[in-house]
Amino acid sequence: MALFNRKEPILGVDISPSAVKLIELSRSGPRFRVEAFAIEPLGENTAAEDRHFVDADEAGAALKRAWRNSGARARRVAAAVPTSSVITRIVPMPVEFKESDIETNVPIEASQYIPYPIEEIYLDFEMRGRSPASADLQDVMLVASRKEIVDMREEAIKSAGLVPAVVDVEAYALENTFRLLLGSLPSGGSDGKGISLAKERDSLTALVDIGAIFTNLYILQEGRVIFTREQGFGSEQLTLRIMETYGLTRAQAEQAKRTGQISDDYGSVVLEPFKQMLAEQIGHGLQFFFSSDQYVSGRYNVDTIVLSGGGAMIMGLDRVAADMLGITTVIANPFKSMGSAAKVNSNALLRDAPLLMVACGLALRSFD
Repeated sequence: MALFNRKEPILGVDISPSAVKLIELSRSGPRFRVEAFAIEPLGENTAAEDRHFVDADEAGAALKRAWRNSGARARRVAAAVPTSSVITRIVPMPVEFKESDIETNVPIEASQYIPYPIEEIYLDFEMRGRSPASADLQDVMLVASRKEIVDMREEAIKSAGLVPAVVDVEAYALENTFRLLLGSLPSGGSDGKGISLAKERDSLTALVDIGAIFTNLYILQEGRVIFTREQGFGSEQLTLRIMETYGLTRAQAEQAKRTGQISDDYGSVVLEPFKQMLAEQIGHGLQFFFSSDQYVSGRYNVDTIVLSGGGAMIMGLDRVAADMLGITTVIANPFKSMGSAAKVNSNALLRDAPLLMVACGLALRSFD
């Protein structure tokens, strides 16, 4: 939703209700390198039961700490708005329309498709090519977001002393990162080779981003998101269950969740039932997808589930999901084939990789 000088590196910054995630990448030929990264938690009051952070000043202060602690040098930032807060519509336009013609007509078309006054939204578009409906038309994807959602992120970035350059959508950032994973994902076949964009057109991948409050299911085909669904569950429910079961404060429960050092019965009483519940919820999301007319089960098949977000770091969740759903399940690690600068803690990067999927996709905008 904004332009930047492509010769300059850009920071990928993911601001969620619970934390700020930052990453800076460089590239030499086809190989990427992690130059800096940091994760800075936000205060408890920001993790409201919503998908948006609530305090731009606090988010900005956390971003400033993350930038300083990471040792990043870039100051230009790409951020993202939640997928669920964005409205997208495919609109047919005359095939002879150039980009300037489309830009002129987008506000007119948007008034027919977007249920908000034009003055309250930011608009962008993407030319998708010839329309399958007619040789005389091309498909244009309109993207609209409420101004307050975008402005909140820009305010936080500026208060951190950084420069807002790009506002993207989480789904598109994840698409960028997903392309880094393709070569390492199992194909679902017997040859053991990774998935290729050029084959298995009816083969789909489910990317499940498990946050604190919400989990987003993305179905990808040929590296492109074709379906999204937000579900109201996340790792916060495990924190609450630990608090209730063992009488701990939130801070104690969060610490116990990270270490697993709580009680001898923690695994059987709390953790395993929670992992099974998460797997069931993922299954419900897949059933909803396959219940749609366009993607009837049988014609399409989900070969692989990729887990990302904080919930993906729950030990053994991938195994439970694979066993319950009968689908190969892996933990996202977009940095598997990347190098890293000497100042980067490679062990922490490996540990935190599932949390950095959106930030990584945003940082890749440096190389568009």
